[in-house]
Amino acid sequence: MKKLLLSLMLISPLTFADGYIATYSIEVSDVQKFAGSFDKLMKSDWGTSFPGVVTLGHYAFNGYDDASHAVIISYDSEADMAKGTESFYTPEFGAFLASVSDVTEPVEQALNRKLISGGVDDADMNKVYTIYRMQVSDAGDYSEAWSDLIDAQVKAGNIEGNYGLRAHIAGQSNFYSHYAFTGSSSIESAVTGNKNLLSSKSFEKFAKKVSDSRRIVQTSMVVVLARYNY
Repeated sequence: MKKLLLSLMLISPLTFADGYIATYSIEVSDVQKFAGSFDKLMKSDWGTSFPGVVTLGHYAFNGYDDASHAVIISYDSEADMAKGTESFYTPEFGAFLASVSDVTEPVEQALNRKLISGGVDDADMNKVYTIYRMQVSDAGDYSEAWSDLIDAQVKAGNIEGNYGLRAHIAGQSNFYSHYAFTGSSSIESAVTGNKNLLSSKSFEKFAKKVSDSRRIVQTSMVVVLARYNY
């Protein structure tokens, strides 16, 4: 099985990516009510025609951040991102917001540009995401070093799902400038993968290269609750 997974990953190489990721982090006091209302929205005509892949996730670990959940949207293009964002100003979405206003508190909104993407685009291999938010002073050198690290981790069979590098372009820019992520099939796999990453020779080499240009500001783990338009 491990050899099969590695073969699949090797035919899904790291590529320079187009598109955007919009993230809406929220604090939810009644998960059942929010998730039910969100599911109803995404299964309506409004949701099924939405121009992006929408993920509802729960922060299993999120540091001091108050957010308990996140709506993460993947857009393929500027046009899709603009169309999706404009749809938040419609009566249908306004009615949804009104229905959950008593159980939600917005925490952060961010727009990130896709820089590099790769891996296995299979929902079963992306049930948990580990996200590394950071401040990067030399984006070019960091991207090159990160690419080398990911190549080594893929060859070692240490990444089950998707992986990517994103650049923050709108939101609270003094918090982070970039984030990297990896997808896993479970929390156990995510934790094991992180342990293997940090103890690897490729990470030791990577850490030396970026020691003066990268500072990790937060590591989060997001458990996927639902996906739409996948």
